[in-house]
Amino acid sequence: MLRIGSCLVSQGVNGPGKRFVLWFQGCRFRCDGCFNAEFWSEDGGTLVHADALVGQITAVPEIEGVTFTGGEPFLQAKEILYLARRIKSKDLTIVCYTGYLLEDILQGQVPYGKQVLEYIDILIDGRYVEAEKAPLLWRGSRNQKVHFLTQKYSHFEPFVQMEGTRNIELQIGKVGVTITGIFDWTLWERMKKELEANDERIEP
Repeated sequence: MLRIGSCLVSQGVNGPGKRFVLWFQGCRFRCDGCFNAEFWSEDGGTLVHADALVGQITAVPEIEGVTFTGGEPFLQAKEILYLARRIKSKDLTIVCYTGYLLEDILQGQVPYGKQVLEYIDILIDGRYVEAEKAPLLWRGSRNQKVHFLTQKYSHFEPFVQMEGTRNIELQIGKVGVTITGIFDWTLWERMKKELEANDERIEP
């Protein structure tokens, strides 16, 4: 069973193409300025069987892959290993965010971490550092690195160090408003006030 904080189908802001994004519940890094502090608690979220998740993922039409974020996915590395195998068997790609460094995972400092890496196409590693925040592709601070572990997306490599405009995705649906990507909290707070004034349900 996996403890999941949230899930969303996203386009481009959580990795290349149309992706099923999974926010894993639980994180011990608790970085200052974290965009996803609601996923810190290891007791929150919902317990979901990996096979049920695969069913949800494969039901999404024209999906390119899955993104693991959180929270800290590698806290559940043993359970994610099975999920990752199932996802790759469906010919889907995997992008994974982690506060751990790639070299630490490769050195065996994260239980089951090396095995999980075998199924990941892009690993984005390092804790978010508020003092180094920047408008970078798929991440929030300069210290975070994008590692292309397979050749699938290697054509993006020249763009990962380029700074530009941050991309966010705002979805308005029957269950309320959801925002994803690297965004400005001040802007989000202003938006929430405007939406709450109109009795909209807010889901960060």
